[in-house]
Amino acid sequence: MKSLRFLTICLFAGFVLSACVSKTKYVDLENDLATTQEEVDAKNAEIRELEEKRTALMGQITEMEKLLEQKDAELIEKDEVIDEMASTRKNIEDRLKDQIASKQVRLETLEGKLKITFVDKILFNSGSAQINQAGQQSLLSLAGILRQEPDQRIVVEGHTDDVGVGKSLQHIYPTNWELSTARATAVVRFLQDKAEINPERLSALGYSYYQPIASNDTEEGQAQNRRIEIILVPPRDNM
Repeated sequence: MKSLRFLTICLFAGFVLSACVSKTKYVDLENDLATTQEEVDAKNAEIRELEEKRTALMGQITEMEKLLEQKDAELIEKDEVIDEMASTRKNIEDRLKDQIASKQVRLETLEGKLKITFVDKILFNSGSAQINQAGQQSLLSLAGILRQEPDQRIVVEGHTDDVGVGKSLQHIYPTNWELSTARATAVVRFLQDKAEINPERLSALGYSYYQPIASNDTEEGQAQNRRIEIILVPPRDNM
């Protein structure tokens, strides 16, 4: 009986010990599994972060590509405008070579625009806003070139010196504001009515004597300030 009891006790102790060892291993496995899951979660978070950065980078690259394409298109357009203005200038120089040689007409290129300056005496008699015969011929020669570029806008500006309008004409042009504006308008009307330029391309401005290009202290400077400027604006600047 004692032997049987001893055997029973040993078997029970072995079972309990075995159960304790299995539970410990289970706990260890659970801990390992939890650690592995944390590592997997961390790696997944890193992958998501990298994917977000990759997506953002791809978006930036796409935007840069679009910007480069836009810049390339702008450069091509700019080159085309430069070529167009250079061609227009060459044609005007050929048509008005005598007036340019005698310094009655001057050409300038500024910020992609072409400015044709006429001294007032080539277009108008003193104190008048009626275009004289020589002026009409010069404008007709110019208009033949302007019609070749129908997308260019044409801005006509009138300028005077600082000498007041003579008393005999003050009832018509009280100040140089009226005279400069009347002369610019006369050129616009001539280009529309006689030279058949589309009026939607035309505009007229008068500046009186407030934008001089030379000193009004000398007769030579005053003569330079009395002028009509015709500015050709390329299509890209017409917005």
